[in-house]
Amino acid sequence: MQVFLSDLDDNKTLVLHVERGDCGPAVDLLETRGYGYAVFGDDVDVPFAVVDYRLLDQPEFTKDHMLAIEAHELGHIHEESEDEPTADRIGITLLEKAGLMGAAELLRNRGIA
Repeated sequence: MQVFLSDLDDNKTLVLHVERGDCGPAVDLLETRGYGYAVFGDDVDVPFAVVDYRLLDQPEFTKDHMLAIEAHELGHIHEESEDEPTADRIGITLLEKAGLMGAAELLRNRGIA
C-alpha cells in the first residue's frame, strides 16, 4: 500500500493506494465500498481517501480512472459530505484545475453530477 499526499489538492489530503497483495482493514472495506472511499468527519483527526489500484489489473481501467476515483473521494472530504453528486462536482473541478481533462470527463460521464 502506498500512502501519499494528493497532488489534486495541493498535498492537503492523504491518499492510500491499495495494491495487489495488500491486506488489512482499509483493504477489507473496499469489499463493501466499491472502488474507493473517504474517511472524514468530526471524529477523524486526519481525513484520508482510499483508492483500489488493483483495478489497473483489469484492461478496462486506466490511470485516468484512478484519478477520477481519487478526485471523487477528495470531493467527499473537502465538502464533508456523503452526497455523490457533490463529490463528483468537486472532483471534476479538482481534475480540471490540474489539467486532467480525461479523468474529469470520466467523472462527468458517470452521469451523477
